[in-house]
Amino acid sequence: MKGIGRLATLCMVVLLTAALPLHAVKKVEMPDDFGSGLWAVNNWNEAVNYLKYLAKDEVREELAALPAGERLDAWRGFWTPHKPALSSNRREQYFQRIRYANENFGSILLPGWKTDMGETWIRLGTPDWREKYTMRGAGRDMEVWNYISPRDTYLVFVDRTGLGDFDLLNYSAMIDEVYFYN
Repeated sequence: MKGIGRLATLCMVVLLTAALPLHAVKKVEMPDDFGSGLWAVNNWNEAVNYLKYLAKDEVREELAALPAGERLDAWRGFWTPHKPALSSNRREQYFQRIRYANENFGSILLPGWKTDMGETWIRLGTPDWREKYTMRGAGRDMEVWNYISPRDTYLVFVDRTGLGDFDLLNYSAMIDEVYFYN
C-alpha cells in the first residue's frame, strides 16, 4: 500500500512540474512614469534601491533616510551633479535599461534588473554582439556578449539550472569594464 501512495505522489509531482512553464519570470510592474521624480517620491525606497548600479551604499543610505519633503530635490540633485542638461537623458537611459532588463532577463526568483544579465545590461548597455548557444544534451544554454569599445571584452553567461537563470562566469571582466573605463 505504501508503494502505491509513493507512486501516486511521484506522478502528481511530475504532472505539476510538467505543467509549469519552462522559463517562468518574476514580473515587475513598471508604470509609464517609471524613474521620474514624481514616481521616485511616491516609491522612494524602491527608487533608491534601483540606484544600486550607480551609487555607493553610503549614498543610497543617505537618500533612503531623507524626510519626504527633501526627496524630490535630492532625486533631481542626484542626476545633475555636473551637467544639468544631460541629467534627464542619463536618468531616462538608466531606467530604460532597467525596464529592458526586467522585461528580458527575469528569472523565477529574481526580477531582471537583479540578475547577472540584467546588471550587465544596465551597467554597460547593449552589447556590440550577442551569440546564443543551445546545448540541449548538456542541459545548459550559454550566451556570449561582446563589448568592443573601449576595449574588447567578452562576457560569458551560462544557464546552470535549465530554467533561464543565466550566471555571469567571468564577473571580473565586467567589473573591470565598468570601473576602469567609466
